Amino acid sequence: MREHDSLTLVVSRILVRLVVAEGVDRPVMVDLCYKCTDPYAVSLTFHVSAEDSVRWVFGRDLLLAGQQGLTGAGDVQVWPSRCSWVRKTCIALRQSPGKGEVVVAASARALDAFLLRTLAVVPTGTEDRHLDLDGTVHQLLGGPGEAHR
Repeated sequence: MREHDSLTLVVSRILVRLVVAEGVDRPVMVDLCYKCTDPYAVSLTFHVSAEDSVRWVFGRDLLLAGQQGLTGAGDVQVWPSRCSWVRKTCIALRQSPGKGEVVVAASARALDAFLLRTLAVVPTGTEDRHLDLDGTVHQLLGGPGEAHR
């Protein structure tokens, strides 16, 4: 891992539509975040209220593929959509079984811009070069438990 990689962070704040039930939606601010130290993942932090936020983390490749077609299984699915003349990307987030799901409708243009910035930092196929495996092993073996020896 290169020295500057640990400092590389791509963040974008966008307004999305959060669809919570058939025909019921509301605008929500979302922070998209990509860290070079976790090169396979992106996070979405939903600012539901001034005091409350919810964070989801899933694969960057899922978000990239979802710009072109339906992808994903399980907790997260992503697909392109067109609302009138505006390109959107929809992201379905499912909680544990029986707890329902929400669908996020985001500007495909805003997601494209965010993803292009992440690809400029870590191109597809080079993610493994940005992992700090030695640091992770050291943290696991010498982390908080070390003080208890």
